[in-house]
Amino acid sequence: MSKGQESFQQRVAPTAASQNSNQQSQRSAYTSQQTTPTYVMTVPVEHQVYGGQGQLPAEPTSKKSIVEAYILIWILGLVGAHHFYLRRPGWGALYIFTFGLAGWGWFVDLFRLPYLVKEANKRNKDHNTINEKNISDAYLLWFPFGILGFHHFYLKKPGFGILYLLTLGFFGIGWLVDLFRIPHLVKEANEQQDNKEKQLCTAYALCLPPFGILGAHHFYLNRPVFGLLYFFTFGLLGVGWFVDWGRMPVLVKRANKHIAYGDDGERFLDDAYLLWFTLVVTGSYHFYLRRPGWGMLYLLTFGLGGVGWLVDGCRMTCLVNECNKLNEEKRQTMFLRRRVRYIEQGSVISPGSGLQSTGSYGGTVAWGQPNQSMPHPQQQQQQVYFFNYQQHYQQQQHPQQQGIQPPAYQENQTVPSGATSDQPQTAPSCRDQPPPYSQVNPKQDTHFM
Repeated sequence: MSKGQESFQQRVAPTAASQNSNQQSQRSAYTSQQTTPTYVMTVPVEHQVYGGQGQLPAEPTSKKSIVEAYILIWILGLVGAHHFYLRRPGWGALYIFTFGLAGWGWFVDLFRLPYLVKEANKRNKDHNTINEKNISDAYLLWFPFGILGFHHFYLKKPGFGILYLLTLGFFGIGWLVDLFRIPHLVKEANEQQDNKEKQLCTAYALCLPPFGILGAHHFYLNRPVFGLLYFFTFGLLGVGWFVDWGRMPVLVKRANKHIAYGDDGERFLDDAYLLWFTLVVTGSYHFYLRRPGWGMLYLLTFGLGGVGWLVDGCRMTCLVNECNKLNEEKRQTMFLRRRVRYIEQGSVISPGSGLQSTGSYGGTVAWGQPNQSMPHPQQQQQQVYFFNYQQHYQQQQHPQQQGIQPPAYQENQTVPSGATSDQPQTAPSCRDQPPPYSQVNPKQDTHFM
Protein backbone atom coordinates (compact mmCIF):
# COMPACT_ATOMS: atom_id res chain seq x y z
CA MET A 1 0.00 0.00 0.00
CA SER A 2 1.37 3.35 -0.97
CA LYS A 3 1.87 6.20 1.43
CA GLY A 4 -0.88 8.18 -0.32
CA GLN A 5 -3.42 5.41 0.28
CA GLU A 6 -2.39 5.13 3.94
CA SER A 7 -2.81 8.87 4.51
CA PHE A 8 -6.20 8.78 2.73
CA GLN A 9 -7.46 5.96 4.99
CA GLN A 10 -6.30 7.89 8.07
CA ARG A 11 -8.31 10.90 6.96
CA VAL A 12 -11.44 8.90 6.02
CA ALA A 13 -11.54 6.55 9.04
CA PRO A 14 -12.63 9.15 11.66
CA THR A 15 -15.28 10.50 9.30
CA ALA A 16 -16.66 7.04 8.57
CA ALA A 17 -16.60 6.12 12.26
CA SER A 18 -18.49 9.28 13.24
CA GLN A 19 -21.00 8.68 10.42
CA ASN A 20 -21.58 5.11 11.59
CA SER A 21 -22.01 6.27 15.18
CA ASN A 22 -24.50 8.96 14.08
CA GLN A 23 -26.47 6.38 12.11
CA GLN A 24 -26.42 3.98 15.05
CA SER A 25 -27.67 6.66 17.45
CA GLN A 26 -30.40 7.64 15.00
CA ARG A 27 -31.47 4.00 14.68
CA SER A 28 -31.61 3.58 18.46
CA ALA A 29 -33.53 6.81 18.84
CA TYR A 30 -35.96 5.72 16.14
CA THR A 31 -36.37 2.30 17.81
CA SER A 32 -37.06 3.93 21.18
CA GLN A 33 -39.69 6.12 19.53
CA GLN A 34 -41.41 2.95 18.28
CA THR A 35 -41.73 1.52 21.78
CA THR A 36 -42.57 4.60 23.81
CA PRO A 37 -43.58 7.42 21.48
CA THR A 38 -43.61 10.89 23.00
CA TYR A 39 -45.45 13.78 21.39
CA VAL A 40 -44.68 17.35 22.28
CA MET A 41 -46.83 20.31 21.37
CA THR A 42 -46.06 23.89 22.31
CA VAL A 43 -48.67 26.63 22.11
CA PRO A 44 -48.19 30.41 21.88
CA VAL A 45 -48.58 32.43 25.04
CA GLU A 46 -51.47 34.45 23.67
CA HIS A 47 -53.58 31.29 23.54
CA GLN A 48 -53.20 30.49 27.23
CA VAL A 49 -56.83 31.20 28.03
CA TYR A 50 -57.71 27.91 29.64
CA GLY A 51 -58.07 27.34 33.32
CA GLY A 52 -55.88 24.49 34.43
CA GLN A 53 -54.77 20.99 33.58
CA GLY A 54 -56.63 20.00 30.47
CA GLN A 55 -59.73 22.07 31.12
CA LEU A 56 -61.48 23.79 28.29
CA PRO A 57 -62.89 27.25 28.88
CA ALA A 58 -66.37 27.67 30.25
CA GLU A 59 -69.14 28.72 27.99
CA PRO A 60 -68.46 32.23 26.70
CA THR A 61 -70.90 34.63 28.26
CA SER A 62 -71.32 38.36 27.81
CA LYS A 63 -69.08 40.35 30.08
CA LYS A 64 -70.94 42.80 32.27
CA SER A 65 -70.12 46.46 31.85
CA ILE A 66 -69.79 48.84 34.76
CA VAL A 67 -71.07 51.70 32.58
CA GLU A 68 -74.30 49.85 31.78
CA ALA A 69 -74.70 48.88 35.43
CA TYR A 70 -74.42 52.54 36.54
CA ILE A 71 -76.97 53.59 33.91
CA LEU A 72 -79.45 51.06 35.27
CA ILE A 73 -78.85 51.94 38.91
CA TRP A 74 -79.46 55.64 38.28
CA ILE A 75 -82.65 55.11 36.30
CA LEU A 76 -84.26 52.00 37.82
CA GLY A 77 -82.01 51.22 40.76
CA LEU A 78 -84.80 51.41 43.35
CA VAL A 79 -86.57 48.50 41.67
CA GLY A 80 -83.36 46.45 41.36
CA ALA A 81 -82.71 46.73 37.62
CA HIS A 82 -78.94 46.56 38.12
CA HIS A 83 -79.30 43.35 40.12
CA PHE A 84 -81.30 41.73 37.34
CA TYR A 85 -78.60 42.86 34.90
CA LEU A 86 -75.90 41.26 37.08
CA ARG A 87 -77.87 37.98 37.26
CA ARG A 88 -78.99 38.43 40.88
CA PRO A 89 -82.75 37.93 40.45
CA GLY A 90 -83.34 37.32 44.16
CA TRP A 91 -81.91 40.70 45.03
CA GLY A 92 -83.83 42.29 42.18
CA ALA A 93 -87.12 40.94 43.55
CA LEU A 94 -86.17 42.11 47.04
CA TYR A 95 -85.50 45.65 45.77
CA ILE A 96 -88.85 45.71 43.95
CA PHE A 97 -90.83 45.00 47.12
CA THR A 98 -88.68 47.13 49.45
CA PHE A 99 -87.87 49.97 47.02
CA GLY A 100 -84.16 49.33 47.19
CA LEU A 101 -84.17 48.29 50.89
CA ALA A 102 -85.87 51.60 51.73
CA GLY A 103 -83.31 53.45 49.62
CA TRP A 104 -80.40 52.37 51.79
CA GLY A 105 -79.44 49.42 49.60
CA TRP A 106 -79.60 51.59 46.49
CA PHE A 107 -77.31 54.20 48.12
CA VAL A 108 -74.74 51.58 49.18
CA ASP A 109 -74.80 49.96 45.73
CA LEU A 110 -73.65 53.25 44.20
CA PHE A 111 -70.28 52.73 45.91
CA ARG A 112 -69.95 48.95 45.65
CA LEU A 113 -71.19 48.58 42.07
CA PRO A 114 -67.66 48.00 40.63
CA TYR A 115 -67.26 45.13 43.08
CA LEU A 116 -70.66 43.67 42.09
CA VAL A 117 -69.74 43.82 38.39
CA LYS A 118 -66.43 42.11 39.11
CA GLU A 119 -68.16 39.35 41.07
CA ALA A 120 -70.74 38.89 38.29
CA ASN A 121 -67.99 38.39 35.70
CA LYS A 122 -66.24 36.00 38.07
CA ARG A 123 -69.41 33.91 38.38
CA ASN A 124 -69.68 33.80 34.58
CA LYS A 125 -66.23 32.21 34.39
CA ASP A 126 -66.46 29.96 37.45
CA HIS A 127 -69.96 28.62 38.00
CA ASN A 128 -68.92 26.94 41.24
CA THR A 129 -69.05 30.33 42.98
CA ILE A 130 -72.68 31.09 42.13
CA ASN A 131 -74.04 30.04 45.53
CA GLU A 132 -71.26 31.57 47.63
CA LYS A 133 -72.43 34.06 50.24
CA ASN A 134 -70.93 37.51 50.33
CA ILE A 135 -70.01 39.46 53.46
CA SER A 136 -71.02 42.80 51.91
CA ASP A 137 -74.47 41.43 51.06
CA ALA A 138 -74.85 40.11 54.60
CA TYR A 139 -74.02 43.49 56.16
CA LEU A 140 -76.33 45.25 53.73
CA LEU A 141 -79.20 43.03 54.90
CA TRP A 142 -78.18 43.39 58.54
CA PHE A 143 -78.83 47.14 58.40
CA PRO A 144 -81.59 48.14 58.54
CA PHE A 145 -83.64 44.96 57.95
CA GLY A 146 -81.49 42.69 60.08
CA ILE A 147 -83.77 43.33 63.02
CA LEU A 148 -86.34 41.30 61.04
CA GLY A 149 -83.80 38.53 60.42
CA PHE A 150 -83.12 39.19 56.73
CA HIS A 151 -79.42 38.36 57.03
CA HIS A 152 -80.23 35.01 58.66
CA PHE A 153 -82.54 34.05 55.81
CA TYR A 154 -79.74 34.97 53.42
CA LEU A 155 -77.19 32.87 55.35
CA LYS A 156 -79.33 29.70 55.28
CA LYS A 157 -80.62 30.04 58.83
CA PRO A 158 -84.40 30.25 58.42
CA GLY A 159 -84.98 29.25 62.06
CA PHE A 160 -83.07 32.26 63.37
CA GLY A 161 -84.73 34.40 60.71
CA ILE A 162 -88.21 33.53 61.94
CA LEU A 163 -87.12 34.01 65.55
CA TYR A 164 -85.71 37.46 64.79
CA LEU A 165 -88.89 38.29 62.88
CA LEU A 166 -91.10 37.49 65.87
CA THR A 167 -88.86 39.03 68.56
CA LEU A 168 -87.43 41.95 66.57
CA GLY A 169 -83.91 40.60 66.65
CA PHE A 170 -84.03 39.20 70.20
CA PHE A 171 -85.28 42.62 71.32
CA GLY A 172 -82.37 44.28 69.51
CA ILE A 173 -79.66 42.46 71.46
CA GLY A 174 -79.12 39.66 68.96
CA TRP A 175 -79.18 42.15 66.13
CA LEU A 176 -76.32 44.15 67.72
CA VAL A 177 -74.29 41.02 68.47
CA ASP A 178 -74.57 39.92 64.85
CA LEU A 179 -72.64 43.04 63.84
CA PHE A 180 -69.47 41.33 65.06
CA ARG A 181 -70.27 37.72 64.15
CA ILE A 182 -71.41 38.19 60.55
CA PRO A 183 -67.95 37.29 59.11
CA HIS A 184 -68.10 33.99 60.99
CA LEU A 185 -71.68 33.38 59.87
CA VAL A 186 -70.75 33.99 56.21
CA LYS A 187 -67.80 31.59 56.44
CA GLU A 188 -69.99 28.99 58.09
CA ALA A 189 -72.68 29.35 55.42
CA ASN A 190 -70.15 28.86 52.61
CA GLU A 191 -68.69 25.76 54.26
CA GLN A 192 -72.07 24.31 55.12
CA GLN A 193 -73.27 21.39 53.04
CA ASP A 194 -77.05 21.25 53.20
CA ASN A 195 -77.44 17.53 52.49
CA LYS A 196 -80.14 16.81 55.04
CA GLU A 197 -83.29 15.47 53.46
CA LYS A 198 -86.38 17.61 53.86
CA GLN A 199 -89.35 16.16 55.73
CA LEU A 200 -92.97 16.58 54.66
CA CYS A 201 -94.22 16.87 58.26
CA THR A 202 -91.80 19.71 59.01
CA ALA A 203 -92.82 21.54 55.86
CA TYR A 204 -96.51 21.27 56.78
CA ALA A 205 -95.76 22.48 60.32
CA LEU A 206 -93.99 25.57 58.96
CA CYS A 207 -96.89 26.18 56.59
CA LEU A 208 -99.26 26.76 59.52
CA PRO A 209 -100.30 30.38 60.07
CA PRO A 210 -98.79 32.83 60.61
CA PHE A 211 -95.44 31.31 59.54
CA GLY A 212 -96.70 29.84 56.27
CA ILE A 213 -98.24 33.13 55.16
CA LEU A 214 -94.80 34.70 55.65
CA GLY A 215 -93.11 31.98 53.56
CA ALA A 216 -91.39 29.95 56.32
CA HIS A 217 -91.88 26.65 54.48
CA HIS A 218 -90.26 28.05 51.34
CA PHE A 219 -87.17 29.09 53.28
CA TYR A 220 -87.07 25.58 54.76
CA LEU A 221 -87.27 24.04 51.26
CA ASN A 222 -84.36 26.19 49.98
CA ARG A 223 -86.61 28.50 47.96
CA PRO A 224 -85.54 31.89 49.36
CA VAL A 225 -86.94 33.94 46.45
CA PHE A 226 -90.43 32.55 47.00
CA GLY A 227 -89.94 32.98 50.72
CA LEU A 228 -89.31 36.69 50.23
CA LEU A 229 -92.27 36.99 47.87
CA TYR A 230 -94.55 35.38 50.45
CA PHE A 231 -93.16 37.60 53.19
CA PHE A 232 -93.90 40.86 51.38
CA THR A 233 -97.16 39.78 49.74
CA PHE A 234 -98.56 37.78 52.68
CA GLY A 235 -98.42 34.45 50.94
CA LEU A 236 -99.14 35.87 47.46
CA LEU A 237 -102.29 37.48 48.82
CA GLY A 238 -103.16 34.24 50.60
CA VAL A 239 -103.70 32.36 47.34
CA GLY A 240 -100.18 30.94 47.18
CA TRP A 241 -100.33 29.86 50.83
CA PHE A 242 -103.64 28.05 50.21
CA VAL A 243 -102.34 26.32 47.05
CA ASP A 244 -99.18 25.18 48.85
CA TRP A 245 -101.24 22.98 51.15
CA GLY A 246 -102.19 20.87 48.16
CA ARG A 247 -98.81 20.79 46.41
CA MET A 248 -96.56 20.47 49.48
CA PRO A 249 -95.53 16.83 48.69
CA VAL A 250 -94.37 17.95 45.25
CA LEU A 251 -92.37 20.85 46.71
CA VAL A 252 -90.65 18.54 49.22
CA LYS A 253 -89.82 16.04 46.48
CA ARG A 254 -88.26 18.78 44.35
CA ALA A 255 -86.22 20.07 47.29
CA ASN A 256 -84.82 16.59 48.01
CA LYS A 257 -84.00 16.11 44.34
CA HIS A 258 -82.00 19.35 44.36
CA ILE A 259 -80.15 18.23 47.47
CA ALA A 260 -79.27 14.87 45.93
CA TYR A 261 -78.42 15.94 42.37
CA GLY A 262 -78.01 19.70 42.53
CA ASP A 263 -80.20 22.47 41.21
CA ASP A 264 -80.43 22.09 37.44
CA GLY A 265 -82.33 25.35 36.98
CA GLU A 266 -85.58 23.73 35.84
CA ARG A 267 -88.73 25.87 35.91
CA PHE A 268 -92.17 24.51 36.77
CA LEU A 269 -95.58 25.26 35.34
CA ASP A 270 -97.36 25.43 38.72
CA ASP A 271 -94.97 28.12 40.00
CA ALA A 272 -95.34 30.14 36.81
CA TYR A 273 -99.15 30.02 36.87
CA LEU A 274 -99.20 30.91 40.56
CA LEU A 275 -97.17 34.05 39.89
CA TRP A 276 -99.26 34.86 36.81
CA PHE A 277 -102.55 34.63 38.70
CA THR A 278 -101.62 36.38 41.96
CA LEU A 279 -99.26 39.17 40.91
CA VAL A 280 -101.18 39.78 37.67
CA VAL A 281 -99.58 42.51 35.52
CA THR A 282 -96.29 42.90 37.43
CA GLY A 283 -94.47 40.51 35.07
CA SER A 284 -93.12 38.42 37.95
CA TYR A 285 -93.53 35.17 36.02
CA HIS A 286 -91.29 36.57 33.26
CA PHE A 287 -88.56 37.16 35.82
CA TYR A 288 -89.10 33.60 37.05
CA LEU A 289 -88.73 32.27 33.49
CA ARG A 290 -85.47 34.18 32.99
CA ARG A 291 -86.98 36.84 30.76
CA PRO A 292 -85.99 40.00 32.68
CA GLY A 293 -86.50 42.25 29.66
CA TRP A 294 -90.13 41.22 29.32
CA GLY A 295 -90.54 41.40 33.08
CA MET A 296 -89.46 45.04 33.18
CA LEU A 297 -91.67 45.82 30.17
CA TYR A 298 -94.72 44.31 31.86
CA LEU A 299 -93.89 46.06 35.13
CA LEU A 300 -93.78 49.47 33.46
CA THR A 301 -96.74 48.97 31.11
CA PHE A 302 -99.01 46.96 33.45
CA GLY A 303 -98.73 43.79 31.41
CA LEU A 304 -98.98 45.60 28.06
CA GLY A 305 -102.27 47.05 29.12
CA GLY A 306 -103.47 43.66 30.36
CA VAL A 307 -103.52 42.18 26.88
CA GLY A 308 -100.11 40.58 27.20
CA TRP A 309 -101.06 39.14 30.58
CA LEU A 310 -104.15 37.44 29.11
CA VAL A 311 -102.22 36.04 26.16
CA ASP A 312 -99.50 34.70 28.45
CA GLY A 313 -102.13 32.78 30.39
CA CYS A 314 -102.83 30.77 27.24
CA ARG A 315 -99.22 30.26 26.20
CA MET A 316 -97.67 29.66 29.63
CA THR A 317 -96.88 26.03 28.84
CA CYS A 318 -94.89 27.08 25.79
CA LEU A 319 -92.98 29.69 27.79
CA VAL A 320 -92.02 27.17 30.47
CA ASN A 321 -90.95 24.55 27.91
CA GLU A 322 -88.89 27.10 26.01
CA CYS A 323 -87.17 28.22 29.21
CA ASN A 324 -86.28 24.65 30.19
CA LYS A 325 -85.08 23.83 26.69
CA LEU A 326 -82.71 26.80 26.62
CA ASN A 327 -81.50 25.95 30.11
CA GLU A 328 -80.75 22.34 29.08
CA GLU A 329 -78.87 23.47 25.97
CA LYS A 330 -76.81 25.84 28.08
CA ARG A 331 -75.97 23.11 30.58
CA GLN A 332 -74.91 20.71 27.82
CA THR A 333 -72.74 23.35 26.19
CA MET A 334 -71.07 24.11 29.51
CA PHE A 335 -70.43 20.42 30.05
CA LEU A 336 -68.87 19.96 26.61
CA ARG A 337 -66.63 22.98 26.94
CA ARG A 338 -65.50 22.41 30.52
CA ARG A 339 -64.67 18.69 30.25
CA VAL A 340 -61.69 17.18 28.46
CA ARG A 341 -62.34 13.61 27.41
CA TYR A 342 -59.39 11.32 26.71
CA ILE A 343 -60.64 8.77 24.20
CA GLU A 344 -59.07 5.87 22.39
CA GLN A 345 -58.49 7.69 19.11
CA GLY A 346 -56.89 10.81 20.55
CA SER A 347 -56.67 13.48 23.17
CA VAL A 348 -57.25 17.20 23.41
CA ILE A 349 -54.06 19.10 24.02
CA SER A 350 -54.35 22.44 25.74
CA PRO A 351 -51.67 24.85 26.97
CA GLY A 352 -49.94 24.14 30.21
CA SER A 353 -46.62 24.43 31.93
CA GLY A 354 -44.70 21.19 31.63
CA LEU A 355 -47.73 19.02 32.33
CA GLN A 356 -47.69 15.39 31.23
CA SER A 357 -50.27 12.64 31.01
CA THR A 358 -50.28 9.11 29.62
CA GLY A 359 -51.87 8.82 26.18
CA SER A 360 -53.14 5.92 24.11
CA TYR A 361 -50.85 3.12 22.94
CA GLY A 362 -48.41 3.71 25.76
CA GLY A 363 -47.38 7.14 24.54
CA THR A 364 -46.93 10.27 26.61
CA VAL A 365 -48.41 13.69 25.96
CA ALA A 366 -46.03 16.46 27.01
CA TRP A 367 -47.63 19.85 27.35
CA GLY A 368 -44.61 22.01 26.70
CA GLN A 369 -43.77 25.50 27.75
CA PRO A 370 -45.26 28.28 25.57
CA ASN A 371 -43.07 29.13 22.62
CA GLN A 372 -43.44 32.25 20.55
CA SER A 373 -41.06 31.13 17.77
CA MET A 374 -43.00 28.31 16.14
CA PRO A 375 -41.50 26.79 12.94
CA HIS A 376 -44.89 26.71 11.20
CA PRO A 377 -46.92 29.95 11.04
CA GLN A 378 -50.23 28.10 10.84
CA GLN A 379 -49.63 26.78 14.36
CA GLN A 380 -49.79 30.33 15.69
CA GLN A 381 -53.51 30.42 14.83
CA GLN A 382 -54.39 27.15 16.56
CA GLN A 383 -56.05 27.20 19.96
CA VAL A 384 -57.12 23.59 20.47
CA TYR A 385 -55.33 20.66 18.89
CA PHE A 386 -56.50 17.12 18.35
CA PHE A 387 -53.49 14.83 18.40
CA ASN A 388 -54.28 11.67 16.41
CA TYR A 389 -52.41 8.95 18.25
CA GLN A 390 -53.49 6.16 15.91
CA GLN A 391 -52.20 7.89 12.80
CA HIS A 392 -48.96 8.96 14.47
CA TYR A 393 -48.40 5.53 15.98
CA GLN A 394 -48.91 3.79 12.62
CA GLN A 395 -46.35 6.13 11.09
CA GLN A 396 -43.93 5.21 13.85
CA GLN A 397 -44.53 1.45 13.42
CA HIS A 398 -44.65 1.33 9.59
CA PRO A 399 -43.10 4.54 8.25
CA GLN A 400 -42.50 3.08 4.79
CA GLN A 401 -46.25 2.55 4.30
CA GLN A 402 -46.90 6.20 5.10
CA GLY A 403 -44.24 7.43 2.66
CA ILE A 404 -41.86 8.33 5.49
CA GLN A 405 -38.31 6.98 5.72
CA PRO A 406 -36.58 6.38 9.07
CA PRO A 407 -33.98 9.03 9.91
CA ALA A 408 -31.02 6.67 9.25
CA TYR A 409 -32.31 5.60 5.82
CA GLN A 410 -33.26 8.87 4.16
CA GLU A 411 -32.99 8.66 0.38
CA ASN A 412 -32.86 11.23 -2.37
CA GLN A 413 -31.75 13.91 0.02
CA THR A 414 -31.09 17.30 -1.43
CA VAL A 415 -27.49 18.33 -1.15
CA PRO A 416 -27.17 21.87 0.23
CA SER A 417 -25.42 24.42 -1.88
CA GLY A 418 -21.69 24.54 -1.28
CA ALA A 419 -21.51 20.94 -0.03
CA THR A 420 -20.28 17.81 -1.75
CA SER A 421 -22.24 14.59 -2.14
CA ASP A 422 -19.70 12.57 -0.13
CA GLN A 423 -20.27 14.63 3.02
CA PRO A 424 -22.58 13.11 5.67
CA GLN A 425 -26.02 14.70 5.67
CA THR A 426 -28.19 15.30 8.72
CA ALA A 427 -31.72 13.92 8.64
CA PRO A 428 -34.45 16.55 8.95
CA SER A 429 -35.65 17.07 12.49
CA CYS A 430 -39.22 16.62 13.64
CA ARG A 431 -39.58 20.39 13.76
CA ASP A 432 -39.18 20.58 9.96
CA GLN A 433 -42.51 18.87 9.44
CA PRO A 434 -45.68 19.63 11.39
CA PRO A 435 -47.06 16.70 13.40
CA PRO A 436 -50.33 15.02 12.26
CA TYR A 437 -52.81 17.11 14.08
CA SER A 438 -56.01 18.83 13.06
CA GLN A 439 -58.05 21.59 14.60
CA VAL A 440 -61.14 20.50 16.51
CA ASN A 441 -64.48 22.20 16.52
CA PRO A 442 -66.06 21.15 19.88
CA LYS A 443 -69.55 21.75 18.49
CA GLN A 444 -69.05 19.24 15.65
CA ASP A 445 -66.58 16.68 17.00
CA THR A 446 -68.40 13.60 18.27
CA HIS A 447 -65.45 12.55 20.46
CA PHE A 448 -66.55 15.15 23.01
CA MET A 449 -69.93 13.48 23.55
